This record gives sequence, C-alpha cells and structure tokens, in this order.
Amino acid sequence: MSSTVQAPTLPGLVAARLLDAQLAALTWLLAERGVPVLAAGSDAASASSLLDALVGALPADRRPDAAAPAAAAPPVRAAGTLARETMPGGPRAALGATTGRSGLAAQVDAPDLAGVLDVLARQGLTDDEASFLGVVLVVERRDEAGGVPRVTAAHYLRPLVRDAGGHERRQRPAILATWEPGGDRWEDFAWGIGLDLAERCRMRAGDFEAERERRAVALSGHAHDGHAHDGHAHDGHAHDGSVG
Repeated sequence: MSSTVQAPTLPGLVAARLLDAQLAALTWLLAERGVPVLAAGSDAASASSLLDALVGALPADRRPDAAAPAAAAPPVRAAGTLARETMPGGPRAALGATTGRSGLAAQVDAPDLAGVLDVLARQGLTDDEASFLGVVLVVERRDEAGGVPRVTAAHYLRPLVRDAGGHERRQRPAILATWEPGGDRWEDFAWGIGLDLAERCRMRAGDFEAERERRAVALSGHAHDGHAHDGHAHDGHAHDGSVG
C-alpha cells in the first residue's frame, strides 16, 4: 500500500512552527514581488522544504523557471524541482533573472549570513551585486527548541542605492526577524525598514503592510483549522497596490 507524500505548504510549516505567520507572509509577499530568497543553515532538509513551500505558494507566472537547467554542484544547489533557476550560468545570470517578475529561490550550503556572503563571493559576486539578493533565511535545529527545526534568523540584504546627487549609498544587511528561544517565538524587526521593503516591491507602504497582514491572518487561520496541507491553503495573492 503506497502513501502519497504531501508537498510542504506555508500553512503547514507555520503549523509545525518552522516559522510564524508574520515571517511567512512577509517572505511570501517579497518573493511574489520578485525579491530573491536564499535559505541556509545547518538543517538543509528543512531549508529545502521551506523553499519548496514558498515557491509553491507563488502564482505560476512568478515562479522560478521549472524548465531551467539544474544548478551546478554545491556550494550552491537547487532547492527542489521548482527552484531550478538557482545558479545556472553563474551567479550573475541568476542575478539578472531577479529583475523580472520571476525571482530567485536558492539554497546555499552555509551555516549563517556570513557564510552565505562568503559563498556568493566565491561564486564571483561583488559585495554590491550580492546586496540585491534579497532575503536570507537561516534554518537550524537547536537544543533550546528540543531539536525541532526553526528559522532562527531572517536577514534582508539591502541593495546598493544612489542618493539624489547620484552618489552610491551602501547599507548593512537588516534583520527581519529572529527566533527567541525563551518564549519560542519570533521577534519582528521588519517594521524598521518597512518603507524600503515596500519600495522594493513597488507598493505603497500602507498597501504593503495591509497585504502582509492579510496574508499572515490567512496563513495562521489555515495553520490552525486543519487545512494546512490543502492545495487551496494559499488564498489569493497580492492586491496589487503598485506604484509607478
């Protein structure tokens, strides 16, 4: 008797407390608007499941190209069958692909943000190029969580920008959220760069926050109503709110 293996879903991972609804909603929204998402950390299997769930939540026209050739061998590898765009043709080819409506989803063999940046540098990206690679999710199994996987940190690589005078302005990576073992909960820091995130998504700040909250409520509801693994668990997509 064979059993069907269910594909991971964001509500399912929220129910399993790999991450909370707010962080899942934020990452989902950013990915849908073309912001790259990288997953790293000591728990490669859970990182891969997270990327598969995230890509599976996207509309078909926003997903990385499933027909793209598989990536080269580690240290950067494809995360599941939907994220085949990981690094074929070199990192600059993948970087160029992120300018379209389909973003990049990649799993990086590195323990943390510093390790991810080191891998990207060894792949040939400059610091300025790497600054456009969006979200970095770090997935670990810690003793404080009883060995259960958690997204312990979510970072945002802030892209190189130019001021009104045309001068380049480099910004340090920001922290979107961290897992707090004392309360087994996530501390949200994304509010501190909300305007930057909205601008990256080409949305008005108010629309961005409202859409993130709408998705968080939907994810939380599905995570707790017994439908976390349904194919319809991702209700609706961005209410556009685009600017420009």
